[in-house]
Amino acid sequence: MMKKVLLLASLLFFSINSFSQLNKAKKFAKTITADDLKEHLYIYASDEFEGRNTGEEGQKKAVEYLKNFYIKNNIEPGDPEGDYFQKMKLNIRRGNVGEVDTENVIAIIKGTEKPDEYVILTAHLDHVGYGRTGSRAGNNVNQIHNGADDDGSGTVAVLEIAQAFKKAVKKGKGPKRSIVFLHVTGEEKGLLGSKYYSENPIYPLENTVVNLNLDMIGRIDPTRKKKNRDYIYIIGSDHDSQDLHNVSEQTNIETINLDLDYRYNDKDDPNRFYYRSDHYNFAKYGIPIIFYFSGTHEDYHMPTDDPDKIEYDLLELRSKLIFYTAWNIANRDQRIIVDPKPEIKKFEVDKNKLNSYAGTYGAEGFPIKLKIYVKDDKLFIDVMGRGSFELNAFEKDKFKLEEAGIELTFDTDNNSMEFKQGPFNRTLSKE
Repeated sequence: MMKKVLLLASLLFFSINSFSQLNKAKKFAKTITADDLKEHLYIYASDEFEGRNTGEEGQKKAVEYLKNFYIKNNIEPGDPEGDYFQKMKLNIRRGNVGEVDTENVIAIIKGTEKPDEYVILTAHLDHVGYGRTGSRAGNNVNQIHNGADDDGSGTVAVLEIAQAFKKAVKKGKGPKRSIVFLHVTGEEKGLLGSKYYSENPIYPLENTVVNLNLDMIGRIDPTRKKKNRDYIYIIGSDHDSQDLHNVSEQTNIETINLDLDYRYNDKDDPNRFYYRSDHYNFAKYGIPIIFYFSGTHEDYHMPTDDPDKIEYDLLELRSKLIFYTAWNIANRDQRIIVDPKPEIKKFEVDKNKLNSYAGTYGAEGFPIKLKIYVKDDKLFIDVMGRGSFELNAFEKDKFKLEEAGIELTFDTDNNSMEFKQGPFNRTLSKE
């Protein structure tokens, strides 16, 4: 009962203090329109951009489009050296692509009172190009996958939100905290662009207040068609900060009043959505996040994910909600409070035993081979052609790959391991 009373009190306090802030924001939110979103998306998800495959010509056209938007709107480059691009070389293992040159796009509106605290909005700028290994239509498909929803929808929403904040600046109502607009590359290759940013941050992670991630926010989940269509899935808002969750809820009540659907919020949800988009590379460092998502559909990773399938009225409402949420986070007196972490006892691995786990494992009928190897006294799994990931020990001979919900139990006496992912269980033998 006391917890409920305290929660109610905090919500009332927030409501009173945010009312005037949101009133200021509403005239700037009017600049976010379905027509503008549609205009951007029919360009960004057109055949000209060739599916925006990481490192390829179409993706280079996409980043130029984003850069030119920020230049046109007089929004500063995010790199202190004056560059809109955070350039990198990525080793893309999926499909055995190898090393490519690519870039994140970063712009910033600096805060008026707390410029060294950052609210970061993310959307991934890439898609799967002509399909091939990234297509649900099969590896032999050679058609442009325009990725209008994935993630053209989140990308154009970030552009419109940036423009709304810039209008506020022009009227002398700029945000107290800095707003960073981060378009990340390589999401479809394993969240690589956001991983690179989190490992090479332009703005200190300890000063990053919140990450709001927009990925596929332009459609209606087929399972919701008979329900209220004015919804958005919310993932992660309460995982690291009850304060952020309260801000998200109350902002929605006072503005757009969408149905905030938490069906995928559980970290152990079998779809694993919490681990499958760019917010995860912020969350793993303890930064509070919200992942905005409208669900998958029949056109997901298909050549048919085109701009004419987008629900532009809903995309407008969802974009406005995210703008209002970012506005409240950026303008409140106190930065978002991070919940204290429970003490977790880490299992200490016998480093002398790690090499006994190493090897290539497989089984008849099992679709892939798993290579286990040791590097810098840590155990890694290499899923053939799909990337390498560090394994975390949690018991004797037992390791997890939390992002994929995989548990491995090694039996060194029998040169085997038990592979478990959700309800699936299989014993794999070392070659």
